[in-house]
Amino acid sequence: MHSEKYHSKKIIMHGAIILFVVGMVSFMAEHYGEGHLSAITAWIEASGNFAPFLFVVINVVGMVLVLPQTLFTVVAGVLFGALKGTVMCLVSMAVGASLSFILGRFVFRGRVFKKFRDDPNFMKMEMLSRKHPIKVLALSRIVPVVPYSIANYLWAATGVRFLPYLVMSVVCLIPETIFMTAGGHLLSAGVRMGTVNWGMLAVLAAAAALIFLLVRAVRHSLEEDSNSGCA
Repeated sequence: MHSEKYHSKKIIMHGAIILFVVGMVSFMAEHYGEGHLSAITAWIEASGNFAPFLFVVINVVGMVLVLPQTLFTVVAGVLFGALKGTVMCLVSMAVGASLSFILGRFVFRGRVFKKFRDDPNFMKMEMLSRKHPIKVLALSRIVPVVPYSIANYLWAATGVRFLPYLVMSVVCLIPETIFMTAGGHLLSAGVRMGTVNWGMLAVLAAAAALIFLLVRAVRHSLEEDSNSGCA
């Protein structure tokens, strides 16, 4: 329990740092780069489906190559807005997680075992995936002990089935994705127009509350299963 709380705080700090860095870069690009941020968003609005498609492709490749996904999610909110950015990120996660799972299970499984077989997080993941695969998948996605992209390969090396893995890998990331894209959208609106979107701020707060409640619910369910198993 204490370890999971530590990782929760670590994730929040990581997200805050990413938001701060993206915000500073956006501010510099807009106010000291001749309005580059506004120019990029205008190009995106005029490019039809090309820019979203390009972003999804880059995001999928980044996921397969184990690049941090938080940065992509925040940038999606900055460039495309909260709603469109969320949809694009979830599509990217579905495609990227599927490709990573296929590669992890059929190409790199031996290498993954060799590298992580003594890792306590992987050992716990493998053990719990046999007893409570759905709940453990849910908790690992809501509060990732290891980064999302790396976890894709680790899950592929366990005995978990593909469909539950894919569904939980996307569904359980919806609150976090909304939280990050809403944060990116707020940054963009603040930098470009100097305004605060109160509706988006409410969405941000609601997503944070939902993440907190989901974590508590899944943890409580796992603790009940663990206690009943010991009884």
